[in-house]
Amino acid sequence: MKETRVVVVMGADPAQRAVRTADLLTGTGGTALLLTGHPDAVDPRLDTGESGRVEVRADDPTARLEAFRSGAVDPDDDVLAALSAGADTPLSAVLGWEYARRAAAAGYWDVVVVELDGDLAAVRRLAAAGQLAAFVESRWPAHVRYASMAAGDLADVRVREAHRLALLADDVADFLAGPLRVVVAGGAPERTTAMAELARGAVTPDIETDDAGTYLVTYPSPAMPSTPATVDGTALRLEHDGFEAVLPLPSLLARCVLTGSDYDAAAGRVILRFVPDPDLWPPNLVPSGFAGRAG
Repeated sequence: MKETRVVVVMGADPAQRAVRTADLLTGTGGTALLLTGHPDAVDPRLDTGESGRVEVRADDPTARLEAFRSGAVDPDDDVLAALSAGADTPLSAVLGWEYARRAAAAGYWDVVVVELDGDLAAVRRLAAAGQLAAFVESRWPAHVRYASMAAGDLADVRVREAHRLALLADDVADFLAGPLRVVVAGGAPERTTAMAELARGAVTPDIETDDAGTYLVTYPSPAMPSTPATVDGTALRLEHDGFEAVLPLPSLLARCVLTGSDYDAAAGRVILRFVPDPDLWPPNLVPSGFAGRAG
């Protein structure tokens, strides 16, 4: 089976994105699936005829939400209804990415292109999987979900729905953090691309240890977070104006306590300080002064 490339074209207006998409696809000789909210703005250079190499499908968030709710154990559940209220919710975005993920996994096309409106709006859609996963985890932690799911069909209906959402969010988060290319049309592509990489979780931290036994952890971030970084379970949350990046913590840091965060504007990096959680590490490995501090 062929390996399908996935490209996200974002920013600018529909006409400018259409030109950028055509630049990417014209002359490649391969087949492509184009997922767009503006099928009427497709560049005429693309071969989109009945037997053409490019297939265009409209991005329809309302239809996605309705289809997902119809498959729920309780389609009228109030939490699910709240998550489905509006075409720009994290759930709607995650369902769109799931559609693209499955299209790429089918191996039918050489390229799957996803066009996204705007800059910040597109970044929010890239951050949606982490936000949905964090929402579920905050209300129904993994250990609660798995304990309940052991009851099978007798499991609480809401917990079963939460588990379905968590699995969906995890699959999409892995997909977005993988080998996916982001192309920005219009102005400020460098900054927007960097924000997109952060939002989709395609960043890895640098980890060093100082003389006091504190882990100094830095993540690339083109802008200063609007609030101090926080840790929620095994996820790091970096909130920016307009979106929140939810990043999985390396296993080492998941056993530590976040003690502070700063921002290096010149380097464009968030600097975090972690110390070993005294509840999870041998006393001799916990820095002096933190031995009585629980995680």
